[in-house]
Formats: sequence, C-alpha cells, structure tokens
Amino acid sequence: MLLRQGARGEEVKALQRGLNKLGELVLVDGGFGSGTAQAVSAARITLGVPGPPEADDTFQAALQAAPDPFPPITAAGMTFIAREEVSDGTTYRRKYQRPCLPPFPSGVTIGIGYDCRFVDRAQLEADWQGVLSPQAIALLEPALGIPGTPFLCERAAAVTITLGDAMRVFAARSLPKYFDLTRRIYPAVADQILNTAQRTALVSLVYNRGADLAGERRREMRTIQSLLRHGRLGEVPAQFESMTRLWQNVASGLVKRRRAEATLWQSGFGALQLD
Repeated sequence: MLLRQGARGEEVKALQRGLNKLGELVLVDGGFGSGTAQAVSAARITLGVPGPPEADDTFQAALQAAPDPFPPITAAGMTFIAREEVSDGTTYRRKYQRPCLPPFPSGVTIGIGYDCRFVDRAQLEADWQGVLSPQAIALLEPALGIPGTPFLCERAAAVTITLGDAMRVFAARSLPKYFDLTRRIYPAVADQILNTAQRTALVSLVYNRGADLAGERRREMRTIQSLLRHGRLGEVPAQFESMTRLWQNVASGLVKRRRAEATLWQSGFGALQLD
C-alpha cells in the first residue's frame, strides 16, 4: 500500500513507528503530514532506498526489518527521551545540529543532550567514533569537563552533527550508560515489575537529573526509590509532579517534562502518541 502526504490511519501509525526505529522522532498520530514526509526522506537516505517522500511497500518492508535500537525501553522509549531533549526532528535540524549552550552549570551540549561537561577527550572519542572528525574533536576539547560559556560554544560552532548520527550515538552509547545508572538507584527498572513506559519514565528522569540522591532537591527521587522497593507503583506519578516545585520560576520545560513522565508512567506511550 502506497502511503503519501495526506494519508491517515493505522498504516500510517505503523509507518511512523518504523521511522522512529531509525531515530526520526515523529509523533505516532496516524497522520502523514510534513514532519512524517521529511522523516521518510531522511530514512530513505539512512536505508539506502532512494525515492520520493512517500512510503511504498519496499520502503515499509525495510522499516519493518530494521532492528529495535534499544530493546530495554524500545524505540518508543528512545523517542520519548530524545523528544524531551530536542523536541522533534525539524527542531533538531534547525536548532541542535551545532553545539548549543543550556543554562549554567551545563556544559556545551551536542547531539541528544550530550553534555561535554561530564566527559573527557577519551570518552568523547569513544562515544563519537566514526561521527566526529579529529578536527571536530579538537574544536570541542576546550569545552570538555567544565561548565559551558558562550565563547566555548562559539569556538565549536563549526561542528555539525546530523540527526541520524546523533540518534545512533544516543542509542548505542548514551542510553546504555543511563539505563545502567538508573538501574543502580532503581533496580526495578531491570525487572518485570515495571512495564516499558514506566522504565522509560525513570531513565528519562535520570538522563535529565543524574543519579545523585543527596539533598533536599532530590527528595522525590529518594521517595521513588522507597516506593519501588515496596511495590507501591501507583504512588510514583505524584512524585514526578511534586518535583515541579523545583522549576516553577526557572524552566517551564522541566515542569512539562516531569508531567510528561508522570503521564507516561500512568497511561503509557499511547497517551503521548509515541506508541
């Protein structure tokens, strides 16, 4: 069945799920709009299947055959976290292909929320092997291990990372690292007690806030630890909501993220059109 811009229905949802396995960050809303068309064009390049921005049977079969990029949280979970970091594919290409500077004390950030403040050169080279050239590494090196500044960000401005490369590093390097960090403080993330959406909500939290549980600002994260230990899963969403106290006057994006994580925990990917 040929799908093109303007099509709607379950077939389009299946197409969008397949596109997200390739890291295209589209909503699974069943509507073949401009964002899905752009994602199809990008996926054709990734798959080496040239053609117009429409999905014929050959293209759909290629998507179906693509492996899940990170099975512990699935492509839907990967898409949720990446969208919380960079919004969507169109926004990434406009705003995040080059290094950016989140609020202090973050470092110069590349790809899908990859903060140079927390890595050294060896780690950067290992994570971005085959993506970043030696010249790009040299431009980023002064920003490694320290909070970012406008000067450091501008110095690295020539570095460009495509969405496809960013998502491949995200799936292969960042998510395994943060899944392991999450498992250290929330062992239930690796057990069958949690479904995939609930695991994703916890990994998203740790990807954003880290695994430190010390201090009053981490009160809710410690409470979640206790709730999971005692199997009181239904009380976890309230802790995501309670965390919004920290950012009411600072960054509304983090308030929205905590609430999206609470919704994900309660209702799954479908509630956020990412299933």
